[in-house]
Amino acid sequence: YARSPLDDRSVLEQIIIPFVLSRCEPQTILDIGREAYEAFYNEFYEGRELWTIDWDAERAVFGAANHIVDDVANLRDHFPERYFDFVLMNGVFGWGLNDRRSIEKAFSAVHATLNRNGIFVLGWNDTPELVPVPLDQVLSLGKFTPYRLEPLGGVSFRCKTCRHTYSFYRRGVET
Repeated sequence: YARSPLDDRSVLEQIIIPFVLSRCEPQTILDIGREAYEAFYNEFYEGRELWTIDWDAERAVFGAANHIVDDVANLRDHFPERYFDFVLMNGVFGWGLNDRRSIEKAFSAVHATLNRNGIFVLGWNDTPELVPVPLDQVLSLGKFTPYRLEPLGGVSFRCKTCRHTYSFYRRGVET
């Protein structure tokens, strides 16, 4: 099975992750949620401090050496403020992160643990059954600044498969 270059996984693996790693040079990375087909993602981040988190203990085998079994909404229990340079949350919103309170708490926790000017990439399926709360109604996302990812030409990108969309954010600089 050959994937299209605009397939959601291809966009992430061949465009988004390489761009963020080369342009932003993050040293501390959090990858939220893990599945078997993502185990090789650890290789992308060799030589950097990678953490993974998933609430399902059975998925720990697919995570990094630094793996936490917990809900992403509890991220602040594990990390100080401004710890991560790059946070990736792909296939979690609408796939387990489904109620407004947890969504708000999770995105607030990501914001709190993201370093100044850190990058947050949110991958989600823009279909009614998989959008528990429209993103423009998620108050905690308002803490972020939209980030234009140069190779994809915008602050979001919809892939050719399953209306999978990547939205790009920065923590931003507080004044």
